[in-house]
Amino acid sequence: MINIKEDLSTLTTIDKSVFSKIESKIMWCISDAIEQAIINKEDQVDINLGFGCLTIKFSDNNLKYRFKPSQKFEKAIINTIVNERNDLVLNIENSLVSKLNKVYKDLL
Repeated sequence: MINIKEDLSTLTTIDKSVFSKIESKIMWCISDAIEQAIINKEDQVDINLGFGCLTIKFSDNNLKYRFKPSQKFEKAIINTIVNERNDLVLNIENSLVSKLNKVYKDLL
């Protein structure tokens, strides 16, 4: 299983505890949205996560979840599958090339 908090921590050098605090606050916001829906006699909440929409439907003691990726995220997923292109590796390579070019130019 992939651990996004670990990966983000490695990529950004931001401690995992920061992501855990954000995760808690996200859950609070989702709980609040669900409560507001219940107050408004609604049985569904749509939550924009930035990279997709999480739909939570609750009725008759049933709970259903659905995730729909954003267009940009879906395009990235399809591009990875179809073209076997890893955006993480591509971005790291581009960053490394940029840093090496900068060092080279500074030496001249």
